Amino acid sequence: MVTHEITPQRRDHGQEITCHAALDLTPHGPHFENSSSAVKLKVYDLPEEPQLLTSLYIEVGTRATARCRVAGVFPTAGEARFTLSFGGESLNFTVATSDDTATAQGEVWSPFPGQRELNCTVTMGPVSRSAGQSVLIYSLPKPVLEVTESRILVNSSVTVTCRSPEPEPLGVLLQLRDAKGVLVPSAPAQPPLQFQLTAGEEDDGREFTCEARPHSGIPAVKHTSARLTVLYGPRMDDSGCPREWIWKEGTEQNFSCLARGNPAPAVECTKDGVSISIGVQRQVRREDAGTYHCKASNPHGSASRDVTVQVEYFHILPLVLGLVGAAAAGAGLAAWGYMYYRSKRIRKYRLRQQQAKLVEQGKPAEQRSLNGAAQSPPDVEHSV
Repeated sequence: MVTHEITPQRRDHGQEITCHAALDLTPHGPHFENSSSAVKLKVYDLPEEPQLLTSLYIEVGTRATARCRVAGVFPTAGEARFTLSFGGESLNFTVATSDDTATAQGEVWSPFPGQRELNCTVTMGPVSRSAGQSVLIYSLPKPVLEVTESRILVNSSVTVTCRSPEPEPLGVLLQLRDAKGVLVPSAPAQPPLQFQLTAGEEDDGREFTCEARPHSGIPAVKHTSARLTVLYGPRMDDSGCPREWIWKEGTEQNFSCLARGNPAPAVECTKDGVSISIGVQRQVRREDAGTYHCKASNPHGSASRDVTVQVEYFHILPLVLGLVGAAAAGAGLAAWGYMYYRSKRIRKYRLRQQQAKLVEQGKPAEQRSLNGAAQSPPDVEHSV
């Protein structure tokens, strides 16, 4: 018997091994040889430990996915054999392969809280590797949020309570918050949590949230929310119903008047006792100018408001009268100028005629008098 030991390598996989024997009887006899049937050498390699991929924390009654993955499998990932168990019980699973990686996947869950062990074993031929992981099964009841009344009248007192359904929620941290932040944080000796307020109009639609987390630091959280409805009568202000509108004739406008309130108020506007449409686009006329009386009402009261509308338009009559007046003034000025010029020219002409006549008559005294009077025409002519 001949024994030969080797250290198999991946390159040896599939090699044939035979045993050869020879009997040499020469020179007195024949030479005999014989060989065994060939045997193929199978080489397996599982160089890495399997990896468990699952959540460390699972809620009671909740199903979670557990995966066991192993890489570097030789000769093929499809030859890997898995066993998967949770809490000592075998799991049903499926196996998927990709290149030299094989992955077994199953579901884990438990109806009771506590620690459970997840175990995975991978076998390749004579080689096996195992991995284990501890999983905490926890219980986190949904918190309870109580509001004295979810629909209340404005200025009423409201109490908001946040608690755990467990009689002694020692393992739960509570918080009571709204959209702006934490209202009441949890304290060891404080549950349940309470918050009181006098409801104002601004609290209408305010949402409160009761939040619960496990005390042990488990990354889990549960919420319960409630929304507050505050009922109040109509409110009218400049933001929704301005007191004054200024429109231009011929433009497209719509008369708008809104009121706040809960429930939403009905708004009606009238002008000279006639109801008008609110929020409807229309062409502005001069007749739209005036005072509108608007009234808003709901089951909790009413409010009223007067709105004044001014309509700006183009006045053609003053322009026409102005043009006519300007034309008349121009015509009168021209006539006055003509008459003044004509009277001055005629006067000068007559003075010259008298002067010439006196010279011909030869009357010195009268001529001196006329000459004295006649000295003014050149000045008059100059002034003209």
